[in-house]
Amino acid sequence: MSRVLLVNPNRFVTPPVPPLALEYLQAALEAAGHTTRIADLTFAPDPEAALAAAVESFRPALAAVTVRNVDSVLYLGNRFFLDEMKPLIARLKAEGVITVLGGAGFSAFRGTARQYLGADYGIVGPGERALPALLAALEAGAPPENPLLDGWAAGIDPALEVTQRGRDIDYPAYLSQGGLAGFETQKGCLGGCAYCPEAGGRMLYRDPAAVVRELQHLTGLGISEFHLCDSEFNQNLEHCYGFLNALIAARLPLRWALYLKSTPAERELLRLLAASGAWMVTLSLPTGDSSWPEHAAHLGSWCHEFGLRLAVDFLCGLPGDTPAGIRRDLERLRQVGAQSVGLNSVIRLYPGTPTSESLVRDPDETPFLRGPLQDNPGWLVPAFYHRIGPEDLKELVGDDPLFKVEGFESGSNYQRV
Repeated sequence: MSRVLLVNPNRFVTPPVPPLALEYLQAALEAAGHTTRIADLTFAPDPEAALAAAVESFRPALAAVTVRNVDSVLYLGNRFFLDEMKPLIARLKAEGVITVLGGAGFSAFRGTARQYLGADYGIVGPGERALPALLAALEAGAPPENPLLDGWAAGIDPALEVTQRGRDIDYPAYLSQGGLAGFETQKGCLGGCAYCPEAGGRMLYRDPAAVVRELQHLTGLGISEFHLCDSEFNQNLEHCYGFLNALIAARLPLRWALYLKSTPAERELLRLLAASGAWMVTLSLPTGDSSWPEHAAHLGSWCHEFGLRLAVDFLCGLPGDTPAGIRRDLERLRQVGAQSVGLNSVIRLYPGTPTSESLVRDPDETPFLRGPLQDNPGWLVPAFYHRIGPEDLKELVGDDPLFKVEGFESGSNYQRV
């Protein structure tokens, strides 16, 4: 069995986000008999020195490094994170430690991110079974030929017990700076948004009883504020109801916030959310879908009925959008009853997404592309499209405090409402 160091290099702290994925990996690795430690570098004054100290004291055979985000995604004031991670990977390799990358940001860029950082392996999708399988292959002297491993094919253990959380993570430090503890009920997304790297129709569901035991453990540590880390909760209403009923029955002392998509949704979903301790919903609205005003109106009404705070995330400015059309949408958004509406009119380019691929091939759209497009495989270094820029959007909303134009406003939705 191996010693595995789980590394969180994420130092973006507005707000700070605890490394949930590493705690799930830790549970899976320890269930497989491996010894683990998390090196959380978020608050380290000198992250390279902190990592070196962790390697010296723990002597791992392998380090799994999470790439939660490649960059801050926003066009204005964008921050590219990979250059901050390069010396950490180099330090691990200099110490003879095998390096494996994973995380949502890594999965969006796959091979280009691995090559850019110089890591040995990468896992696309969940790592909870793929990483123990990689370790087994390495221990058997049969390393995989392909350095990119398919975590979706490997899957997850739905009933994985994740009750060691908080052992290696300083949750009070995160909570004191505006962060929230996270949890998942599922992985993946059934949506097909053409601009989103997470689209693809793949879903893996966690056992509701195991999720509730995880939350029971965390509330026993005195943690009471949570944010769900599912892409959007209501992918499958049957699964939603199973989890919500189990959480309500447990009567845990917690509050939680979550994302929903506009459909499927019904009144009963919002009633159960409120009964379970949910206090805030962020509604992700699909741009270009003419049915969203009706769905948003229903959700706004149900949130008001059950005392849930409501925020909206709205992406506009795709090809074909006009200032007149956005003004119409802004008026519709005013009728939803949200406490905050986040607006974004800039699209981050991602490899393999239909929107990004079509934009760079369309000569009519190339004048609206920003950032390095040449000698930038897969647009790993941030590149963007905007026909209607953030400044234009700011002018359209004027001084209406309901609307928060991303890039001009900082903080997460749960902080805004």
